[in-house]
Parts: sequence; C-alpha cells; structure tokens
Amino acid sequence: MKLDLLLKILSSLPIILITLYFFPFLGICLILLRYFIYPRRKRVSTLILVIIFGILIFLPKLLYIVLDMVNFDLNQISYLNDIVNSDLYNTDFINYGKMLIYIGVILSIISLALNKVFYKISNKLNSIVFQYISETQKKETKISKQNDLEIKIKQEKAKNTSYVKCPYCGSDNLLSEKFGICKFCRRKIENKNYQVKI
Repeated sequence: MKLDLLLKILSSLPIILITLYFFPFLGICLILLRYFIYPRRKRVSTLILVIIFGILIFLPKLLYIVLDMVNFDLNQISYLNDIVNSDLYNTDFINYGKMLIYIGVILSIISLALNKVFYKISNKLNSIVFQYISETQKKETKISKQNDLEIKIKQEKAKNTSYVKCPYCGSDNLLSEKFGICKFCRRKIENKNYQVKI
C-alpha cells in the first residue's frame, strides 16, 4: 500500500515537471512509470499536459511579440517586459519549454506506434487462439460422434448378446452374433436369441 502511494506521488504531474527541469532523463523515466501505473486515459492526458505546459512557457514571449506588432504600449502590462527580457526566461525556461514539447510529441508518437503494434499483435493472437479453439471443438465433436457411434454399436451388440449353453460340452458361452464357436470344445454353436437388425 505504501509502495503504491510512493509510486503515485513520484509519477504525479508536478513531480514529473520539476524532475524534467532538473534531471530530464529521470523525468522521462517517471513519465514511463506513470505510463505503466495509470490507465490509458491518464497516459494520454499526461503527454498532452506536458505539451500544453511547454506551450504555456512560450505565452509571455508570444504575447510580447503580438503586442509589439500591434504597437501596444508594453509598459501597461506590469512585469511582461521584465519577464521576456530576463536571462532566466530566455535561456532556461525557453529551453525547458522546447524540451517539454519535444518530449511530449516524441513520447506521443512512440505511444501511438506501440499501441498500434500491440493492437495488431493482440488481434493476431486472438485470431490464432480462436482458430485453435475452433479446431479443438471440431475435433472434440468428431471424436464425440465417433464415440456415440461406437457406443450405439456396443449397445446393439449388448442387446443381442446372450449366454448360450453348448449342446456338445455343456459349457456356457457368451455370444453376440447369430453363430459362434464354443470356447471349450471349439464346435459351432447358435445364438437362438439373436435378433436381426433392420
């Protein structure tokens, strides 16, 4: 229970975003961890949120460019000029935003490709399993019919089987045919209870 909670905290979106800023490789590993912990819907939303967060980092710069193009007084928006012209924003945050967009897009493409591959593999396996089950059922049906036929033959044979006392030596013999041979004296004997099949 504690391990599940720890894994969910480690794979939470804020932890992933902070880790991507300081340790990009570890952040990617946490995204992959989230991929295996959460259901499909949250996996896709994680990658979309990473891309959106990367785009949001560019908003001050985009806003600055758009307002400068329409000749808006940039001093009316407090701190926008300071944010856009700061070294921290222009180097670290812009690179971080680019990296988030790259990671989100690349992992989305990989995820989509893997989903298609797994879908095709699962369809192929399902068709193989279905075909195997179908063939097994056909074989079982064939064996069942053959067994039923053998049982009917044995039942018919059992109906006509009776004890016949040998008229020559007096021994009891079990006959399922109209005529047979005595087991002891090896002479021909007749089953008088035998019924002819129609």
